[in-house]
Amino acid sequence: MTAGRVQAPDHDGARVALLRLVETEAEQRIGEAAMAINQALLARFKGGALATLFYGSCLRTPTAGPGDDRIHDFYVVVDDLRAANRGALAAWGNRVLPPNVFRLELTTDAGRLRCKYGVVGLAQLRHAVSTEARDSYFWARLCQPTAVPFARGAAMRREIVALLAEAVATAAAATAPSFGRRFTPRELWRRVFADSYGRELRPESAERVASLHDLQASRFTVVTRFALDAAGFTVERSDDDGFRLLSAPPPPRLSRARGKLMSALRLSKAAFTFEGGADYLVWKIERHAGKRLAITPWQRRHPLLSAPLLAWRWWRSGAFR
Repeated sequence: MTAGRVQAPDHDGARVALLRLVETEAEQRIGEAAMAINQALLARFKGGALATLFYGSCLRTPTAGPGDDRIHDFYVVVDDLRAANRGALAAWGNRVLPPNVFRLELTTDAGRLRCKYGVVGLAQLRHAVSTEARDSYFWARLCQPTAVPFARGAAMRREIVALLAEAVATAAAATAPSFGRRFTPRELWRRVFADSYGRELRPESAERVASLHDLQASRFTVVTRFALDAAGFTVERSDDDGFRLLSAPPPPRLSRARGKLMSALRLSKAAFTFEGGADYLVWKIERHAGKRLAITPWQRRHPLLSAPLLAWRWWRSGAFR
């Protein structure tokens, strides 16, 4: 890397620039399939949604038609977890360990559309994207480009955009201090995703995790310049887009073991809330990890009881990392 230069940090200016960038992403037009799913979600919640968030591979590359079997990833932000869930037990699970994950399928003229969506309370989301969070689950996903196809009013949209920008800054705050040397945006964001996925039970390969950055490299290069300042760092910049930290706030307290436990609990809970959850999990693992897996009819009928054993067995087989 070339010699570096130090500039006085403009934390407020960086936050404004980051907000504007994230706002542009939030306002982007989404494909017809995603819009149809969004409308179905709003109908399902009958006015109870504060906002919907759309992210992931189907946002990066919209579905191509009937032969495209990918699943759209959404969050629905609500203010009443009890009303958003069917039953007190599901609402309790949503309150204790967000999000609750559900399945939605639509049959349209373009074919069958599939979606999984997480339900999260607004107060929960505020905490989950902050540096106070002990779990990277939310900010590791929402630091990626995210569209906001619906928000209940302008004030709610502004708050959601601010939370998405905070997710980006938190991801940088959690990861940049792990470098004891200069680093590039590519190194930073690859480590963000590798570390956050490493705290979960995930079937994706290392190459697929790295692609979360590589498929949007130019976006993350721009984001890095703002995120480091917005997170409170003083940095030395080099002419080749390298960075070295000169001062840093305390990083979030994250635990790999705790993250794995939380991930296992979420998988078990999803077996209760996610219709066809066992089959979905098998499909996802086979698709991303290349592992052939089998479940018995009893396990399919009793996903809540069988989920812990299945997760353990699949982890031992190398399906999860």
